[in-house]
Amino acid sequence: MRKDIRPISGGSESINRGHYFKGAALGTLGLCTRWAVDPYGTGPEWIEVVEIDLHLQSPHRRLHGTRIAHISDLHHSRTVSSGYLRRCIERINLLDVDVVVLTGDYITYDIRGKYREKVVALLGNIESRFGTYACLGNHDYGIRGLPSRRREQLLRRLIQGMEASRITVLRNESTVLKINGHPLWFVGLGDLRIGDFLPQEAFADVPTDQVTIVLMHNPRGVEHLAEFAANAVLSGHTHGRKAGFSAGRPWTIRDRCFHAGMYEVEGHKLYVNRGLGRVGRARLNVRPEITIFTLR
Repeated sequence: MRKDIRPISGGSESINRGHYFKGAALGTLGLCTRWAVDPYGTGPEWIEVVEIDLHLQSPHRRLHGTRIAHISDLHHSRTVSSGYLRRCIERINLLDVDVVVLTGDYITYDIRGKYREKVVALLGNIESRFGTYACLGNHDYGIRGLPSRRREQLLRRLIQGMEASRITVLRNESTVLKINGHPLWFVGLGDLRIGDFLPQEAFADVPTDQVTIVLMHNPRGVEHLAEFAANAVLSGHTHGRKAGFSAGRPWTIRDRCFHAGMYEVEGHKLYVNRGLGRVGRARLNVRPEITIFTLR
């Protein structure tokens, strides 16, 4: 349900601009604070709401007009505050959407599970008509230096917490919901970098003639989906960076094939969200993003 927007008094424009510049300066330095978001959606803000018409090339017109909010890479940590993420969720709730989708990296480095618990509580406040659907990102699997049993325990705690907060977590599996009497499928994939990426398993029950949206963290996964029917693939991971480090040593810098925005890849529409959070690195002119897709 859309929340009422509180009217702003005459002197608030300068205050809002001050908030905007604080959020922009700290965000550029790699810190995400509540100053980045205007909680009422009426003034300048560092976070960017990107509105996109998503043309599915599908005859199923009953889905047309469906609004889907997409967020990614929350990275709740010492550099991404609870106050900031709370305001981001309040901002999403103002947008009055039908579905919310999340594409991974809910925490950064979280040995004790403290930030997992906090982010689960925050995500439980998301509002939408038909629910929230999520996949996992590489950071969610835990730090490689931890024993595998501990990593799996922390991951299981995150998944169970999200599901207790009414979020459907899709780890190499699919689900379907009915909107205006018509099925809309979501497929969620595990993380490509971690090696938990099983599209054959994830698509096993998905009909090829129905509208399907894929959630995956790493956009490079789209290169493994040529044989699968999907109307759109939504991802994150890159934080809008045009270059990344190659795996192995010595590290080398390489240009990313997909860094931000919309791409056409072997018949699939791929969207790369810039993410809400940061991992403490400076980012020039890369604003955090909430994407709103309207199905056409």
